[in-house]
Amino acid sequence: MALEKYRSKRNAERTPEPFGTAPRATNPAVSGIFVIQKHAARRLHYDFRLEMEGVLRSWAVPKGPSLDPANKHLAVAVEDHPLEYGDFEGAIPEGNYGAGAVIVWDRGIYTILDPPDGNPADAVRKGKLDIQLHGFKLNGAFTLVRTGGRRSGNDKDKNNWLLIKKRDEFARSDDVLEVHPRSVLSGLTVEEMRDAPAAGLRVAAKLARRDLPELAGGLKFKDFPPMLAKTADQPFDGDNWLFELKYDGVRVIAIRDGAAVQLFARSGTEVTARYPEVALAFNALPYDRFVMDGEIVALDEAGRPSFQLLQRRMHVQDARQVARLSFAVPACDYIFDLLAFDRFDTRPIPLEERKKLLRELIHGEGPVRYCDYVLARGSDFYHAVQEQGLEGIVAKRRDAPYRATRSEAWLKIKCPLTRRFVIGGYTDPGGTRTHFGALLLGQYERDGSLRFTDKVGTGFDRERLRKIYALLKQRERPSSPFRKPGRKEPVVAQKNVHFVEPELVAEVRFSEWTDSGGIRQPSFLGLVQDADPRQCFYDGPQESESRAEPVASENPGGRGVAIQEAAGGAKRAEPNTATVTHPEKVFWPKDGYTKGDLVAYYRAISKWMLPYLKDRPVMLTRYPDGIDGKMFYQKDAPAFAPPWLRTEKIYSEDSQREISYFVIDSEEALAYVANLAAITIHMWSSRITHLERPDWLLFDIDPKGSTTRVAVDVAREVATVLRQIGLEPCLKTSGQMGLHVVVGLKPKYTYEQARMFSELVAGVVVKRIPKLATINRNPRTREGRVYIDYLQLGHGKTIAATFSVRTLAGAPVSAPMKWDELRPDLDPGIYNIKTIVARMARLGRDPFRDALDNQQNLEEAMPRLEEIISDAGRAKSAQA
Repeated sequence: MALEKYRSKRNAERTPEPFGTAPRATNPAVSGIFVIQKHAARRLHYDFRLEMEGVLRSWAVPKGPSLDPANKHLAVAVEDHPLEYGDFEGAIPEGNYGAGAVIVWDRGIYTILDPPDGNPADAVRKGKLDIQLHGFKLNGAFTLVRTGGRRSGNDKDKNNWLLIKKRDEFARSDDVLEVHPRSVLSGLTVEEMRDAPAAGLRVAAKLARRDLPELAGGLKFKDFPPMLAKTADQPFDGDNWLFELKYDGVRVIAIRDGAAVQLFARSGTEVTARYPEVALAFNALPYDRFVMDGEIVALDEAGRPSFQLLQRRMHVQDARQVARLSFAVPACDYIFDLLAFDRFDTRPIPLEERKKLLRELIHGEGPVRYCDYVLARGSDFYHAVQEQGLEGIVAKRRDAPYRATRSEAWLKIKCPLTRRFVIGGYTDPGGTRTHFGALLLGQYERDGSLRFTDKVGTGFDRERLRKIYALLKQRERPSSPFRKPGRKEPVVAQKNVHFVEPELVAEVRFSEWTDSGGIRQPSFLGLVQDADPRQCFYDGPQESESRAEPVASENPGGRGVAIQEAAGGAKRAEPNTATVTHPEKVFWPKDGYTKGDLVAYYRAISKWMLPYLKDRPVMLTRYPDGIDGKMFYQKDAPAFAPPWLRTEKIYSEDSQREISYFVIDSEEALAYVANLAAITIHMWSSRITHLERPDWLLFDIDPKGSTTRVAVDVAREVATVLRQIGLEPCLKTSGQMGLHVVVGLKPKYTYEQARMFSELVAGVVVKRIPKLATINRNPRTREGRVYIDYLQLGHGKTIAATFSVRTLAGAPVSAPMKWDELRPDLDPGIYNIKTIVARMARLGRDPFRDALDNQQNLEEAMPRLEEIISDAGRAKSAQA
């Protein structure tokens, strides 16, 4: 539709709604902005708007959007709205069309899902649109489908559509409208919008009752220099202190004096144009005069500040690029202080009171948000922040005024950082130190040059010094591997220095980067085995300031295309490398095996293990504190998982939602999940390419309540039956007491067919050795018999992956075996993380590999199995 219909219903002199410019011609686009406005007109409803063909195509949704796939809400197509309408909030006066309050309930970008390169406008004309939303409140897949006019032929009925949430990880049963009622711009509810200035009037009245300085003239940044924090080394508790999160972003002072807001960086540079969504949200606040202090951040998918994301915004100048990025990578300004409001200077007021006033003014869930705090319990707060991998905390005296200086009333306490560095040399030892004094550290820049960062001389014991020194001596070279230092960069000392080939990688913990690109308080954690030195990229302060990310180029084919580029492309490639944190942490106390040992094992076994994991969803069993600590299962890949780590979404009937499963397809992916303390990796029996069709028959020989000796006898009998019907089985240990007998299958049978076949085989085994074997699932009624579990063969069910480590003393693994190794005195514990790699190298060929390579058919085996069952039945009848 054109905008004539929209304009014909409105009088520009009587309504504050934008009339917009004429829609400009665009080429077909696969994405654009979306806006949802809550509108308290004659009937309360939500307006769902999608950018396409130069306008906002619009639907009125009486019940509003839902994140519950069971809810299919009516959406009535209405007239197109101008793009400018997406920013509109306010009250439409009585007597006008649509009179009532309007808020921007959500906003973001959308992309078309089916077909991926389709044109949304064409899909709408055809009556069905599948899209992915990326907003503040709504995320995930949705369908808009036209339902009316097909039978009646009534043109009016053709406007009736349904808005339906698809099943994915964003699906929820709770009412998102009730949980999140506020505007993502002003922070007001639609009820508050009717009397928007009320909160500001209340705060101004409170200030008027105090003896405060009044502000004459215009509000200027030079009159409000920011207060700065000093550094403290350790967290602390204190009743006189409150504690805030230290945000990893850009400090900004927001000033509004009647007209539009202005945003100023700490240096005084105006940055309003860089963050239009933040400025828009400030301008939507119903207060004409204020000065607020805060930190602009970009949030990742887990809702945590990401400076890397913010870098994509910091240096972009082109207004159209900035506008697109404001939807694709939205920024949020966390406001932590109120410096002025109305005509009053609020800086003399004690901090806690300033924050309480601020809380009355800021309610946003979008680009402007209130920065909350914790009272007294700084240590607990710090450790919670550290556990989440966040930057740190800021301690502030509750009674402190706001002063334009660096003050001990504000203390920043940073969490330690851990990074990988290339070792490029070492210094001579001093005093009683032996072998070497410190290691010279560097990181690679984007042009391939090795930049010297600093040296580390702590974290070594005598044995470490000896071993590392031997490695260094093997790699000595006459000249420095580091590039020439730039102005104000750290410099390598000229005396008592030895250089080495940059082949060793060290993991180092330190407190923070220095302004020159060095590191403070470094401590050596360990060498990282098999790490690629060229994946150690420099990310110090100069890098943060200078590496303005490339963004989507201007595309004359349409604003939506460029939004998609800004959302999904044009960001720096993240190294596909797993980082190991706390490798020294002991996971097997009796054996002394550490987390570093676990990661090293999975790296070493990867070439043997990865063929089994290829294209398979996995479930992880995580033990963050080692095998004696708490355990939890993890199916869902966390939102902070790196983008190079493959995940696949699979709908779960149990969870009634889509789960984002890990799919481990590389050594680095194995190392990554091992670093998550995923000791045991459980795999599906089918692959992504044929999820409902397993790759094998499975007989899990479980001796719980019996012995491994009996399990050996049962496994042999299972193999005997399988061979009698023409199938060749494979064997591996479960990694615990049990055994897995597996027959490779062509993936053409359903799980139910494979499971029924396995049940028949298990039944034959039980009839042959009833005193040893059972298919009774209840352990209490097994009476010392071994359980043949065929029920693990099913959608979503898993077994311990081949070569997976188990959480028992000695760190045993699920190990491939040859059948002639299956002896009554078998000790599964002999196959462990210290022996299995050498064993596989000695064998040369994996004896379990036929489970993958020898894909067998059941058609010929089934008649033979039926014959065995019939013969057994006849023999039993004859005995009777």
